[in-house]
Amino acid sequence: MGKAGVGKTSLMKTTCEGHSFLQTINIPPTKGISRENYLFRGLLEITLWDAGGQQKYLERYFSASQKEIIFSEVDIPVFMVDTSEDPKDQQLFTQFLENIFKYSPDLDKVFVLLNKTDLEQAKPDIFFEELSSNLKPEFRDRVKFTPVSVKDGTAQYRLIEILDSSLQSSVIELEKMKNIRGVLEEMKSETNSEYFLFNHLDGLITASTVGSISSDPLNFLSLEIGAMESNIDGIVQKIQKRLGNLEDPIFLSFLLYETENYYVFLQEINDNAIMMVVTNEKSFEIIKKIQETLSKSNLLIQNLLKLISNK
Repeated sequence: MGKAGVGKTSLMKTTCEGHSFLQTINIPPTKGISRENYLFRGLLEITLWDAGGQQKYLERYFSASQKEIIFSEVDIPVFMVDTSEDPKDQQLFTQFLENIFKYSPDLDKVFVLLNKTDLEQAKPDIFFEELSSNLKPEFRDRVKFTPVSVKDGTAQYRLIEILDSSLQSSVIELEKMKNIRGVLEEMKSETNSEYFLFNHLDGLITASTVGSISSDPLNFLSLEIGAMESNIDGIVQKIQKRLGNLEDPIFLSFLLYETENYYVFLQEINDNAIMMVVTNEKSFEIIKKIQETLSKSNLLIQNLLKLISNK
């Protein structure tokens, strides 16, 4: 996919069909450039290029020996600025645009995130004027500004929107998503329940039986089953200690919640995916059917695991 970094600029490079993405992520200041692999929504394989924003690193990024390596093969470039500081980014921004469009000539848009708009001293309007007023004519229609805040989550939300837009344009990933949805629909028909597949790495939904990923309001739903498991695990250990039969370690294979009218069933189906099932009726028979459906010996779950293994 592409490249992305943190600080003044954020770079991310994916390995999916030669595509590239540039993204800013919320992590501590970076020394130079670090790289890590990441699977967005369990569908899109990317390699993050996290580029530190300190001046000594910026000089290196734009050096003759480094700039082609850093700015080439980028699909979605994102430039982030701190609007709580004094505007001083015009020259850097111009350098960024010139290099990104030179070495990634097929780019359609550059996304500019005006960060920290939640702070009282933030000056997003001044930064917008500063960065947009001197844009070259050939860049003017290719730069998209968005006021955001990492603290209130709008920066992360915007980045998810950007990545989802690319996900929707990938024929390979759309076909995979369609096949995953097909397996979930078969599970639904066998158990009279709604199925929701979550990516463990980012907590975002991969697919469900109640709507498409592009339009469903559950698009940005986040599930953190690990926190629930750890709390319950701690309680069980205390009970076992009190009873004198402590087993260590304790593994929870699934979680079951109930309301007055239905059950909510949670199970980690592999290291990277969590399934949530909401029943349309309330009976232990339906829970037994769901467990059978999610059993590793079931052909449906075998097909699903192949699809989300990303191989």
